Amino acid sequence: MGATLRYFMLPDDERSLFRLLARREVTIYPELVPSGYVPLPASEGNSARLEGPAYYLALERLGPVVARPVKRGPDRGMLGIEEVPSPVLYYERSLPNDRGELVAGRIWAELEVTDDLRSRRGKPYALKALFLEIQELFRRTFRRSEPKGFWVGPHAAAAWKRGELRLREPGHKGRLYGVWR
Repeated sequence: MGATLRYFMLPDDERSLFRLLARREVTIYPELVPSGYVPLPASEGNSARLEGPAYYLALERLGPVVARPVKRGPDRGMLGIEEVPSPVLYYERSLPNDRGELVAGRIWAELEVTDDLRSRRGKPYALKALFLEIQELFRRTFRRSEPKGFWVGPHAAAAWKRGELRLREPGHKGRLYGVWR
């Protein structure tokens, strides 16, 4: 079972997350990787270069990122990253929808832990430590949502309190959220 963190983040909140990731030598891969792709290092400056809705955050010093070719459909020829054998976190960005509401994002990871780098059954403990460090960043600096279930970045919470932003749960009929206290 994977571990999930759900959140609302504006670009300034995303930059603070990427400052943390830069210290851990994390690299960024898109969901579908073109062959010959050179991954971006996670840094505060590179967070502004992200255009897609979802990426993989990889700790390549723990092991290789395993990818398989997509054989059918419109994305044929691209490479899809295998989440279980690769030391990656799935990063779905929190982006505004067509009505200007901020839709929630999430960080997901399969964290069944093993310290055997050759094992394809579990993840190195350092990946779990990174996930817990991100969770601690959220606990320290983010606010809780009302009703509970999401973390709200400090800039997103301030914009919501000023009445400039609405926070929407993802999905077809996602409900609106607020900031607790």
